[in-house]
Amino acid sequence: MPAVRFSRRWLLVGAGAAGLVAAGALPPAPADARADPERLRSRILGEVPPHTGYAVSTGRLGLPELPQLETATALLTGSTRIRSYVAGPGRRRSDELTVAGERGAYVLDGVEYVWDFHADQLTRVTGSAPARLPRAGDLLPPDLARRLLGLGRTDPVTALPARRIAGRDAAGLRLSPADPATTVGRVDVWADPGTALPLRVEVAARGGPTLLETAFVKVDDGPPDPAVLVPPAPPGAGTVTASAADLAGVLQVLDAPPPPDRLAGRPRIAVPADDALPGVAFYGSGLAAFALVPTSRAIAEQAVAGAALAGGVTVDVGRGRAARVVTPLVSVAVRTRRRGGALLVGAVAPEVLERGLRELSGRPT
Repeated sequence: MPAVRFSRRWLLVGAGAAGLVAAGALPPAPADARADPERLRSRILGEVPPHTGYAVSTGRLGLPELPQLETATALLTGSTRIRSYVAGPGRRRSDELTVAGERGAYVLDGVEYVWDFHADQLTRVTGSAPARLPRAGDLLPPDLARRLLGLGRTDPVTALPARRIAGRDAAGLRLSPADPATTVGRVDVWADPGTALPLRVEVAARGGPTLLETAFVKVDDGPPDPAVLVPPAPPGAGTVTASAADLAGVLQVLDAPPPPDRLAGRPRIAVPADDALPGVAFYGSGLAAFALVPTSRAIAEQAVAGAALAGGVTVDVGRGRAARVVTPLVSVAVRTRRRGGALLVGAVAPEVLERGLRELSGRPT
C-alpha cells in the first residue's frame, strides 16, 4: 500500500470519512459519483467501510522459488482463501485459511498481533518497518485496490461495465499506468457504488492476460462482532513480543552496506530513519518502483542457482555471480557480493534491474 511510507501497510486514512465509518456506514453515493471513475478512485482511497467478508485470491505470476521467500512467493503463484473483519480505523482482522489451520493478523486499537494456529503462538508486534514480506491480508480486495490505486494515483482511470460480484452490482474502473518502465498493463477494480468497498481486483501485464485477481465471494456490510477482533489466547498457547524489524526475517541483514542514493537512474524513496532496515531501499515511483533487498551470501548463491533452473538469464557483473528472471508481471534479479548478496524485485522491465545489478558492482551500464 504512501512522502510514501514504503511499508505499504497499504492503508491511506481518509480522515474526513472516519466519523461516518465509526457511526456504522457511509451514505449512498450520488449518482454522478457512481459513474465517474475519478471520483470512485478517490472514494476507494478513503477509509475502508466496516464489513465482514470471505475472499479468494489467485496468482499466476510464475515466480521462481527463492530461499526463505517460499511463503511470500506462494501467495502470488497459487490460490489463497482469506477472511476479513473490519470495524473501523485501528480495528481489523484477516485470516489466511490453510489445510493446517489459519494464520491471523489483528490490529486492535492500533496494536498489531500475529496469530499462528499451527505453531500455537500469538506475537505482539511493536514498532514499524518500511518493508515486510506480503501476507494474505494484503491480497484482500480493499487492501490490494487501495495499494495499487494509491501508487498509480496520477495515472488515468476509465470506467468499466458494472459486474455482479458477491451478490451485488459493482461499479468498475480501469487504471492504465502511463510509465513505460512498469510491466503492469492495467489494474481493474470493481467496488460497491454505495460504500466504495472494493469487491474485485484484477492485475494484468502489458498486452497480456490477468495474472493476479482477488474477489469477495461473500461480504456483509457493517462492523463485525467485537469479539472476533480480539486476538486469541487459548490455554497453553505461547505469547511473545517482537519488533516489526525482527519479523522482517530475510529482509533483515545487519551488516548490509548502505544503499546508494540512486540506482538504475531512479532516486531512492525516503523512509523515516527510525523505520529503516539495514541496506533495504526503494527506487523510482508509482507502479514502476522496485526494491533493493540485501541478503546473505548463502541465500544469494542459492537464488542465482535457482534462477538458472527457472530459465533465468546470467548477467555479467564482473566480480561474483548474477542472474535475472522475467515473468510477465514481476522481474527479479539477484547477485552475489563479496560478503553477501543483493536482490532486486519489482513490476519493472528486466533491463532496469539488470542495470541496477551492474551499478551495484561498479561496472559500466
